[in-house]
Amino acid sequence: MVTLAGVTALAPSVWQTATHITDETYRAPEARHGEGHVQYHMAREVLITAGSVGVLVMGVLAGQDRGRAVWRGMAAAAAGISTAMWSGGPTTGLWAPNRKAFLVHLASTAGLGVGVALLRPEAGHR
Repeated sequence: MVTLAGVTALAPSVWQTATHITDETYRAPEARHGEGHVQYHMAREVLITAGSVGVLVMGVLAGQDRGRAVWRGMAAAAAGISTAMWSGGPTTGLWAPNRKAFLVHLASTAGLGVGVALLRPEAGHR
Protein backbone atom coordinates (compact mmCIF):
# COMPACT_ATOMS: atom_id res chain seq x y z
CA MET A 1 0.00 0.00 0.00
CA VAL A 2 2.88 2.37 0.66
CA THR A 3 4.08 1.87 -2.92
CA LEU A 4 0.63 2.75 -4.25
CA ALA A 5 0.61 5.82 -2.00
CA GLY A 6 3.90 6.86 -3.63
CA VAL A 7 2.37 6.35 -7.07
CA THR A 8 -0.67 8.39 -6.03
CA ALA A 9 1.56 11.17 -4.71
CA LEU A 10 3.35 11.16 -8.06
CA ALA A 11 0.14 11.79 -10.04
CA PRO A 12 -0.02 15.60 -9.67
CA SER A 13 3.53 15.98 -10.95
CA VAL A 14 2.92 13.72 -13.94
CA TRP A 15 -0.34 15.54 -14.70
CA GLN A 16 1.42 18.91 -14.49
CA THR A 17 4.08 17.72 -16.92
CA ALA A 18 1.41 16.32 -19.26
CA THR A 19 -0.34 19.70 -19.41
CA HIS A 20 2.92 21.31 -20.57
CA ILE A 21 2.85 19.19 -23.73
CA THR A 22 0.14 21.35 -25.30
CA ASP A 23 0.88 24.57 -23.42
CA GLU A 24 2.06 27.15 -25.94
CA THR A 25 4.15 28.91 -23.30
CA TYR A 26 6.44 25.88 -23.25
CA ARG A 27 7.40 26.35 -26.89
CA ALA A 28 10.99 27.49 -27.32
CA PRO A 29 11.50 29.20 -30.71
CA GLU A 30 15.22 29.51 -30.00
CA ALA A 31 15.68 25.75 -29.43
CA ARG A 32 18.17 24.28 -31.90
CA HIS A 33 15.92 21.31 -32.68
CA GLY A 34 12.71 23.28 -33.16
CA GLU A 35 10.33 25.23 -31.03
CA GLY A 36 8.37 22.13 -29.94
CA HIS A 37 11.44 20.26 -28.76
CA VAL A 38 10.83 21.02 -25.08
CA GLN A 39 7.26 19.76 -25.42
CA TYR A 40 8.55 16.59 -27.08
CA HIS A 41 10.70 15.95 -23.99
CA MET A 42 7.68 16.56 -21.75
CA ALA A 43 5.70 13.94 -23.70
CA ARG A 44 8.58 11.49 -23.54
CA GLU A 45 8.91 12.00 -19.79
CA VAL A 46 5.21 11.37 -19.23
CA LEU A 47 5.26 8.18 -21.31
CA ILE A 48 8.40 6.82 -19.65
CA THR A 49 6.91 7.57 -16.23
CA ALA A 50 3.65 5.83 -17.21
CA GLY A 51 5.63 2.72 -18.15
CA SER A 52 7.53 2.82 -14.87
CA VAL A 53 4.31 3.22 -12.92
CA GLY A 54 2.93 0.22 -14.81
CA VAL A 55 5.90 -1.88 -13.65
CA LEU A 56 5.31 -0.77 -10.05
CA VAL A 57 1.59 -1.50 -10.12
CA MET A 58 2.09 -4.92 -11.74
CA GLY A 59 4.69 -5.74 -9.09
CA VAL A 60 2.31 -4.76 -6.30
CA LEU A 61 -0.51 -6.79 -7.88
CA ALA A 62 1.76 -9.86 -8.18
CA GLY A 63 1.52 -10.20 -4.41
CA GLN A 64 3.20 -13.29 -3.02
CA ASP A 65 4.14 -14.41 -6.53
CA ARG A 66 6.50 -11.45 -6.82
CA GLY A 67 9.96 -12.86 -7.33
CA ARG A 68 13.30 -11.13 -6.97
CA ALA A 69 13.47 -10.28 -10.68
CA VAL A 70 10.11 -8.49 -10.54
CA TRP A 71 11.16 -6.70 -7.37
CA ARG A 72 14.40 -5.57 -9.03
CA GLY A 73 12.34 -4.14 -11.89
CA MET A 74 10.17 -2.31 -9.37
CA ALA A 75 13.26 -0.96 -7.60
CA ALA A 76 14.73 0.23 -10.89
CA ALA A 77 11.43 1.92 -11.86
CA ALA A 78 11.12 3.64 -8.47
CA ALA A 79 14.76 4.76 -8.56
CA GLY A 80 14.35 6.13 -12.08
CA ILE A 81 11.20 8.08 -11.22
CA SER A 82 12.72 9.45 -8.02
CA THR A 83 15.96 10.44 -9.73
CA ALA A 84 14.00 12.21 -12.46
CA MET A 85 11.98 14.06 -9.78
CA TRP A 86 15.12 15.53 -8.28
CA SER A 87 17.18 15.98 -11.47
CA GLY A 88 16.33 19.67 -11.69
CA GLY A 89 18.50 20.54 -8.70
CA PRO A 90 21.86 19.52 -10.10
CA THR A 91 21.00 20.47 -13.69
CA THR A 92 19.27 23.85 -13.19
CA GLY A 93 19.72 24.72 -9.53
CA LEU A 94 15.94 24.52 -9.00
CA TRP A 95 14.87 21.44 -7.02
CA ALA A 96 11.17 22.10 -7.58
CA PRO A 97 9.27 25.02 -9.09
CA ASN A 98 7.35 25.77 -5.86
CA ARG A 99 6.66 24.48 -2.35
CA LYS A 100 3.70 22.32 -3.42
CA ALA A 101 5.81 20.64 -6.11
CA PHE A 102 8.61 20.09 -3.60
CA LEU A 103 6.18 18.35 -1.23
CA VAL A 104 4.78 16.22 -4.08
CA HIS A 105 8.33 15.19 -5.05
CA LEU A 106 9.18 14.42 -1.43
CA ALA A 107 6.00 12.40 -0.80
CA SER A 108 6.31 10.37 -3.99
CA THR A 109 10.00 9.66 -3.47
CA ALA A 110 9.42 8.57 0.13
CA GLY A 111 6.38 6.46 -0.75
CA LEU A 112 8.10 4.73 -3.64
CA GLY A 113 11.35 4.14 -1.76
CA VAL A 114 9.82 2.84 1.44
CA GLY A 115 7.05 0.96 -0.35
CA VAL A 116 9.36 -0.92 -2.69
CA ALA A 117 11.80 -1.67 0.14
CA LEU A 118 8.96 -3.21 2.19
CA LEU A 119 7.99 -5.44 -0.75
CA ARG A 120 11.44 -6.97 -1.14
CA PRO A 121 11.15 -10.76 -1.25
CA GLU A 122 13.00 -12.78 1.32
CA ALA A 123 16.36 -14.23 0.32
CA GLY A 124 15.97 -17.45 -1.64
CA HIS A 125 12.49 -16.58 -2.92
CA ARG A 126 12.81 -17.28 -6.64
